[in-house]
Amino acid sequence: MAQDSNNTSDDFHEIRIFVPSKENTEQRNIRRIIEEKAAAQSIQSYVRRLEPVKVAGGENAGRPFELVKLEDAKELYEKLHRSNVVVVSTTGAFVRRDPSSLPVRRRQLLSLEDFVRYKATFRLFRTSIDASRFSTPFKDLFSSVASFDITDPRVLPLHIFDHIGEWNSLETANSQKAFRDAFGGNTRRLDSGRREWSRAKALHGGDVLVIAGQRIPKGFHWDVSRKKGEKHLMTTHEVWEFRNSSCYCNVYPDGYIRAGQGNSSAKKVWPRK
Repeated sequence: MAQDSNNTSDDFHEIRIFVPSKENTEQRNIRRIIEEKAAAQSIQSYVRRLEPVKVAGGENAGRPFELVKLEDAKELYEKLHRSNVVVVSTTGAFVRRDPSSLPVRRRQLLSLEDFVRYKATFRLFRTSIDASRFSTPFKDLFSSVASFDITDPRVLPLHIFDHIGEWNSLETANSQKAFRDAFGGNTRRLDSGRREWSRAKALHGGDVLVIAGQRIPKGFHWDVSRKKGEKHLMTTHEVWEFRNSSCYCNVYPDGYIRAGQGNSSAKKVWPRK
């Protein structure tokens, strides 16, 4: 569970390296170069293997895409709110917006870069030459993510809040205005499924999360209710159902969902265990 400790790890640094399930020689060399650079800087690196999945529908039908495994997507997004992370990939990588969907469709995929945007630094290396020439100390990258306060939409788990769009320029005033125009202001917003996200007054949870070096108030979350919106709320690894307009749940910046109280609670319907 994401909210069960008092760990605050904004002093911790690590590198997550995503590689294809079957690396070619060049990709293997890139990974080894990054691992060696990390070790030389006394930074822990972790390798995660992607899984090739053929998508259905449209011009990409039958084409395999390298997807982050469900458990790795969950772990990564939680880690981004507890450590300073640099995410490296040796190929184009994607995250599922709807983990329950079979077959997987291209429009349901979000690039790994957009998935970690605003919460971590991302680097894609296509060649070992580029990896070898990369000379910026990793610790400098950790501090390169812009900081912002809890009213900023970049604090949101954007892949949950907007399962359709890609907000890749929220550091600009124009994009911030476009976001407010589409979804509402700081304390109450309607997501892409027209569910209401209200900033909670009663804070629950044990973790003090960290985003871009900024500590978020302990237990900070949003009360999310269906109102007149869509029935299902999706994360990278779960699907929750709002049976009626009064159903609600708590959503945290790291993507953790906490059930509401009593009969008004939304229910997790996928996976069924």
